[in-house]
Amino acid sequence: MLDNNKMMLAYGLSSEELESLKMTNFQVKEITTEMASMKIGQIIEGLKFEIHDKKIPQEKVVLFNNFPDEELDKAIKSVRASIGREGILAVVTPTSANWTFDYLIEHLIEEREWFKQNRPR
Repeated sequence: MLDNNKMMLAYGLSSEELESLKMTNFQVKEITTEMASMKIGQIIEGLKFEIHDKKIPQEKVVLFNNFPDEELDKAIKSVRASIGREGILAVVTPTSANWTFDYLIEHLIEEREWFKQNRPR
């Protein structure tokens, strides 16, 4: 299933940012707004349903699928070098693989806001 599909899923990046990610030698798949209603697992598997009914936030999001820990550190550094400090980075989990992209992005934004408000000063 998703276990042998090591890749980054990128949403909301400029074409320059996308190109610089592709130069990292990691597989990069772009998520477009038309794919918002698709489950993460379907996107990883290469399916593409274009549905134009969702409004999703304009955020930079990079999801890491099936990266071993030692490669994840390197991949995160590459992403930060390409897109800067802003943007949401997350690892695809067995649970999130079954979520639609629009649901996942809302969840990640809520999580980020919670951490911002609850971070020790």
